[in-house]
Amino acid sequence: MVADISSQPGKRLQRIQRCAQAMKWAASICLAGLVPLSGLLALSVLYPHYVPFIGDNPVSIGEEERMLSELSLAQRGSLTVLLIVSLSLLLGALWTLRGLFARFQNAEFFTGRTLDAMASLGFWLISYAIFDFASDPVSTLIATMDYPEGQRVVDVSVDGGEIFCMILGTLMLLLGWVMREAAALAEENRQIV
Repeated sequence: MVADISSQPGKRLQRIQRCAQAMKWAASICLAGLVPLSGLLALSVLYPHYVPFIGDNPVSIGEEERMLSELSLAQRGSLTVLLIVSLSLLLGALWTLRGLFARFQNAEFFTGRTLDAMASLGFWLISYAIFDFASDPVSTLIATMDYPEGQRVVDVSVDGGEIFCMILGTLMLLLGWVMREAAALAEENRQIV
């Protein structure tokens, strides 16, 4: 039995487009859920006693924990700003990923906008990883600002999520740049021929 090879690229393209469409909708659902959850988290840090279902949560300070309600409003406000920036970077990465899937769904694989979106996704992920790494010592310092000067804590830590985001972000950034150069070379070769 001989397979019809000419129909294979069309089937692969349809499979890619269907998968991209499913991932676009998954990213859209995540965005729709993450926006109100981000607001709820920000409010729960700022006003720990008044947000239902979340309540007063502890803040990890090295080996110790401290309840949010023990912190002053200025400390909780500063922690809320850090949380909002972190969640905004995550939302930006998710929004860019959704746009990238939408372009793949429309079979825009090597257009300039697609390759820019790929590089932009890398930038968002790297920014999130760097901010997440930098915010850990800042948040522990904020949480201990009301301690006497010798007892304040600056806790520096790196976890697997930050490393993964940094590696994936760098990969996406480099792939976007490399594919942009390849697309430019292919266009230059088409003009010569």
